[in-house]
Amino acid sequence: MREKNEEPCYWQKGVAYITLALIGGGIAITALAIAFTVLSYSTWQLTLCWFFGVILLIAGLFWDSMTSVAYPANMRALESNLLNLLRADWDGKGKVLDIGTGSGRLAVPIAREFPEANVTGVDIWMKAWGHAGLTKERAEKNALIENVADRCVFQYGSALELPFEDGEFSLVVSAFVFHEISVPDRTVLIAEALRVLTPGDHFLICDLFPRGYKVRNIPELLEKVQQLGADDVRHKSLKDAGVNLGRLSFIWGMSYLSGKKRSS
Repeated sequence: MREKNEEPCYWQKGVAYITLALIGGGIAITALAIAFTVLSYSTWQLTLCWFFGVILLIAGLFWDSMTSVAYPANMRALESNLLNLLRADWDGKGKVLDIGTGSGRLAVPIAREFPEANVTGVDIWMKAWGHAGLTKERAEKNALIENVADRCVFQYGSALELPFEDGEFSLVVSAFVFHEISVPDRTVLIAEALRVLTPGDHFLICDLFPRGYKVRNIPELLEKVQQLGADDVRHKSLKDAGVNLGRLSFIWGMSYLSGKKRSS
């Protein structure tokens, strides 16, 4: 049973108020601009009002689209889909690494659904994301609520230089993280994930592909990942997988990249 009948929280509910504030502010300033236009106020006052009104409206709509992927119903759909993919390829045993774990969005459900797995979540937990509830403390609390705290460990570490030995994990997962890391070629992130993976074992990454990987298309990406030492490399859009994460996810190429580390 969950501790005190609590439900895990992976995204700060108060973030929705940012959307309301931005859009509300944009509407208010735009209305003011219309009033100033009718009353024939000076050009600079009109320009400022129209400018800030439009900017706030655009920012509000953009923020709403971005955070729609974190709404509970959407994330439950992704969680269920991802767990099913893991069941198809992985025996559910051994050490798991969740790169960019945030509030334990993948780490905790994996530990819950696979009782023979021990999960490590790694993140740098940037302060800016803390306002959305993506903190180490929240991840630990979620693991406690789901009664998997004894099999979940959360620690600081960068996806560019994971603080683990070669071949330490039997599964590596990540979701919505790699596109946030600014590097000339994000292939280095996959190479680092493969480094800590045991030969013959699997990885599953959900992110934006192929942007940021210095390839022209998905076939080139698959070939590039194979050259890193991966076999059975596959790509599937979330749309094809039957997952809807919001208004922008399909436009931006949100998809799964999976495969296994080549055995020596």
